[in-house]
Amino acid sequence: MRRALIFLVAGVLASAALTGCQQPERPTTIALLLASDQADRWTAADEPAFRKHIKRICRGCEYVVLNAQGDVATQAEQFEEVLDDGADVIVLNPVDSEQAEALVVSAGAVPVVAYDRFVAGADFYVSYDASGTGTLQAEATVDALGGRGRILVVNGPRTDANAVAIKRARGDIFATTKIKVLAELDPLTWSGEEAGAWVREELQRYPLDTLDAIVAASDEQAGGIADLLTARGVSSARMPFITGQDAELSALRRIVRGEQSMTVYKPITAQAQQAADIAVTVITGGVVSGASDFEGVRSFVFEPRAVNLTNLTNTVVRDGLYSTADICDDQTIERCQDLGLH
Repeated sequence: MRRALIFLVAGVLASAALTGCQQPERPTTIALLLASDQADRWTAADEPAFRKHIKRICRGCEYVVLNAQGDVATQAEQFEEVLDDGADVIVLNPVDSEQAEALVVSAGAVPVVAYDRFVAGADFYVSYDASGTGTLQAEATVDALGGRGRILVVNGPRTDANAVAIKRARGDIFATTKIKVLAELDPLTWSGEEAGAWVREELQRYPLDTLDAIVAASDEQAGGIADLLTARGVSSARMPFITGQDAELSALRRIVRGEQSMTVYKPITAQAQQAADIAVTVITGGVVSGASDFEGVRSFVFEPRAVNLTNLTNTVVRDGLYSTADICDDQTIERCQDLGLH
């Protein structure tokens, strides 16, 4: 299979959702189709957690992962490819939520688990509360600015159902305050470069000293914005309030350095393990229990958490996403020592 990593896995440890190590009656294939590797989390956190959990809970399951690199057509080809090769269940992280609806239809009797981003018609949906993420970003901004100020807003792409929900939730909160949105971007991608380029243009109209915050939907975007500002010689003390999401390692380091104000931590390991549990349960003839309904799809939705400098060790470090040694690299070690993060 093109660009595939294939693992023959054997498991010996039961998961919370399964009664023990499962063994299909015949050789089976679980396919994980990722949208991109633009954000670090997909290859550094989601995929390893998914793969390791399958290894623990399913003896004899073949595992395939493909990455569409952000291209809708590539993902459609990969979806057809795994179907033709006999995939028994597909866990789909869609490039485009609406376009992915046709992929679900083409799967026929093969179960599809929509991962991280909602796809109408999927058999299951596993994600986090996207509206909750938008709420956390907006509330953090409102608190930091005292309910009033001038901000720029960078949304996620409209093709991502989560981005739409985040934008809506933030807008609902900002509408009740005296915060003024000077300009807003609905980008084509989650790219940090795209976000940084847009902010660079907006700074010609709204100089940095007239801004109080730049609300970015993701850490990737926040990174592009922070890189732009630091390249212009902006010190951490002069940085506007900058938001993000995904709790990427680079973002946590920026928070320590004072170049980003907050991020939103989603329980990636729990999310990936839940998707793996569903996949294995389905192919071994079990019954998936505990799901709730989300727009007609059986769903497992996790709650996100806000992360800032004050609770970093009580969230991502405590949960084992990253250690303080991971966060405190050469560029942050002195600041970590000043903060007692060592």
